[in-house]
Amino acid sequence: MFIDAVSATDDVFGLAQDKRGRGPLHYAASKASVESVRLILDSQVLGLPVDAKDSCGLTPLMCAVGVPFAQGVDVCRLLARRKEMSVSARNRDGLSAEHHAAIANNLPVLKLFAEEMGKNVEVFDNENRTPLHYAAEQGHYEIVQLLLACGARSTTIDKYDASPAHYAAQFSVSCLDLILAKNNYVEIKDRENRSCLMWAVCAGNVEVIEYLVRKTSPDRQARERDKLDNTPLHLAAGRGHTDVVRFLVTAGANMNEKDAMDRTPVYWACFGGQAHTLYCMIKELGFEWRTVEKHRRVPITDALGQTPLHAAAFAGFTACINVLLNIEAEDDCLVSPLTGWKDKHGETALHVACARGKMDCVLALLKGGAAPNAVNDARKTCLQCAIDNKHSNIAEYLRSQGALVFVELSETAARVIQGWWRAILLRRRIRNMRL
Repeated sequence: MFIDAVSATDDVFGLAQDKRGRGPLHYAASKASVESVRLILDSQVLGLPVDAKDSCGLTPLMCAVGVPFAQGVDVCRLLARRKEMSVSARNRDGLSAEHHAAIANNLPVLKLFAEEMGKNVEVFDNENRTPLHYAAEQGHYEIVQLLLACGARSTTIDKYDASPAHYAAQFSVSCLDLILAKNNYVEIKDRENRSCLMWAVCAGNVEVIEYLVRKTSPDRQARERDKLDNTPLHLAAGRGHTDVVRFLVTAGANMNEKDAMDRTPVYWACFGGQAHTLYCMIKELGFEWRTVEKHRRVPITDALGQTPLHAAAFAGFTACINVLLNIEAEDDCLVSPLTGWKDKHGETALHVACARGKMDCVLALLKGGAAPNAVNDARKTCLQCAIDNKHSNIAEYLRSQGALVFVELSETAARVIQGWWRAILLRRRIRNMRL
């Protein structure tokens, strides 16, 4: 009825579009209606282009490949045969119909493109990813199998230098094994010099980690380092993957390995705000938070002389601060309190929290015994750090707790010293008078 009601002079293409730029052909394709699609394509009156794009760059073929129904293959065949160039058309993100088919796990449609039509399956989007990258990431085993059989290279890298194996390592052991077998188990490192093992660690996939450790040398994880000299254990701690941390330690990972800034995994747990992981690392697994130096127990420090407490204050995670302070209270063996420990610039964790504007951390540190009038090497108190960085709420609170800037502190100290000296002189005079 609609086709009969329009004439050749009507601007059907413009009038039939909705606010997303989709026309009748988009909706007919997305509903997998072969009759409607054929009727629209065969109509001389409508004149709707086969590869018309909506506001996101989606063509009717891209809409059709996401349909899981059996008749969806017939719709895709009809659209693709009518204009084969539509198979290689791209949306706003550079994704083709083949990319969409891989993402949607639509094996019959991908077979249509690759086997029946002989299309190249190694096409790239705006981030240089192929359908194999997406299939591997989604864990679509049969799609990965088909793409590899049709010539997709397992060594192709995207804009981040990540291969399909990296994406498979996050979620699917079976896909990863399939891809690595194609490449004789030779891995490629990404731009951050991270291997598949590190990607699996970041994703928290213990199953894949076990597979990779078992597949290669046992000491592999000890040799793994990324661009910033981080080990898999650093990455697991920073993301709060406690099970992964346990597995890596059980598998022989060195708990005291340091990154480029001389930071152990304990620091990464603090920077990542992973309080539960931090607690398990120290209390259950025995990670060091303190060490022995010249027969004294002192907290571990990084290249800046900062402790894990500094790291937690910098990142703004009160829960990690409380974990560290509670552990210190149970241990009580440091030569000086953790809250009073200064870095190479003479700054305590409270200085850091004030400079960063972390009010909750300031409250936790003060409750834990931090000195509000501690002075750093630049002669700045915690109050001065808050003022310099325009954190007025912290400055006001510190003022209410009796905190001072360095000048006021110096004047107060001078008055105290003068009063003390006058008292000594007075006592001397009294003693002399008695003599």
